[in-house]
Amino acid sequence: MTRPSIAIVGGGFAGIGSAVMLSREGYGDVTVFERGDRIGGVWNYNTYPGIACDIPSHLYEFSFAPNPDWSRRFSPGHEIRAYMEDVARRHGVLDKVRLRTEVTSAGFDESRARWVLETSAGRHEADVLLTACGQLSVPRIPPIPGLGDFAGPAFHTARWRDDVDLAGKRVALIGTGCSAIQTGPSIQPDVAQLDVYQRSPGWTLPKSDFEYGPRAKRLFRRFPLIARLDRQLAFWFMEFATTGMTRRRWILRPFEAVGRWQINSKIKDPELRRKVTPTDEIGCKRIMLTDDWYSTLAEPNVEVVTDAIQTVTRGGIRTDDGRERPADAIVLATGFSTHGFIAPMEVTGRDGRTLSDAWAGVPKAYLGITVPGFPNMFLLYGPNTNGGAGSVIYAIEAAAQHVIAGLRELERSRARTIEVRRAAADGFDRELRDALAGTVWHSGCANWYVDENGADPNQWPWTWSTYRRRTERVEPGAYELV
Repeated sequence: MTRPSIAIVGGGFAGIGSAVMLSREGYGDVTVFERGDRIGGVWNYNTYPGIACDIPSHLYEFSFAPNPDWSRRFSPGHEIRAYMEDVARRHGVLDKVRLRTEVTSAGFDESRARWVLETSAGRHEADVLLTACGQLSVPRIPPIPGLGDFAGPAFHTARWRDDVDLAGKRVALIGTGCSAIQTGPSIQPDVAQLDVYQRSPGWTLPKSDFEYGPRAKRLFRRFPLIARLDRQLAFWFMEFATTGMTRRRWILRPFEAVGRWQINSKIKDPELRRKVTPTDEIGCKRIMLTDDWYSTLAEPNVEVVTDAIQTVTRGGIRTDDGRERPADAIVLATGFSTHGFIAPMEVTGRDGRTLSDAWAGVPKAYLGITVPGFPNMFLLYGPNTNGGAGSVIYAIEAAAQHVIAGLRELERSRARTIEVRRAAADGFDRELRDALAGTVWHSGCANWYVDENGADPNQWPWTWSTYRRRTERVEPGAYELV
């Protein structure tokens, strides 16, 4: 039987990883569409100073492509992108990628059971559609009054301006999340003044990052078991932390104690310490890893501003207390629009119904992968596949394995389409929402996981090992094969 052709939208970890896994399973007709000029996804677009992963290197890699040559315990961004390109090249999928090609829409042709993709390079058809667009691809620009009138450069960390020299400048850094705690310490020594605008502080833990020397790399290469052991230790530690966020909240108390210790040991000024100490429950927002954020905030050329921004003027930022602080440049570390999953592509399934209509403002999918009414379509890193702690690559591999299991069922039954049943999808969604209600993410803080209506289309309310177990095969009766 002829194996189905597969179109993958997105050239990040999900797109490249699934392409390699499909290739290893014998699926040869695979095409990956990437709108950028090279693969890498978030690691291609984000090049801000200090960018690095906050997951240990040996866990933030494909299980089928271990890398003994990471330079650090937590790999920097340019190494991660190079690793991804190397994996794609070695596994023969780099020539399956169409760079600088954006997919604007995808529609299911019911009469032929084919997906029709409209791209910037023309039309493409495939039997199966995989979306691997990622959650961190569209920068979120907050609607700050006057931002467009600012006389100097203003840019998002995900669109870093290498042509702007910040040395000796007065810089306004808006945001104190994951991007800010890496950017701030990297630019602070060079700027004249760094004003950090904080809406609410987040909990951090020590990163304990260090360099892997030549001896360590030789050991990893000669004895791969050492790297695998490191991977397993990191994985199960994060599973333990996730259990604290989802079912056993008492587990988080030692983590909070360490977070308080880190603040108190690095910051001696009582007022600054008060500003940066969170009041919400640890884990409600993403826990950040850092070794130098608080020491940076304590430097004499840094001010933490907690008054709300009233407006941006031509020469600076005015806050609600009436004070205007001059700025030569504004750096927005304000995160991403995280509830799109397929943005900006429009997807149309059976009966002309779009995915946006099916979701009605709240993205949802069975196991985060399939949606009723959209045959032969699978989402990778889809709704509710962001975990409390752990490597997203682990989740991507689990989801790709579910795709492979579904394709096997498609071939075994000699069917043309595979589609999740409405009853299975609704049952899973009820189970998911019930579990989410008891997690730390719904304990009352403002985070990017939960929208303004209290809906959570992002978080997986169990451990990653549970996700791997539930996705490794196709549950009997969950899918309709026609």
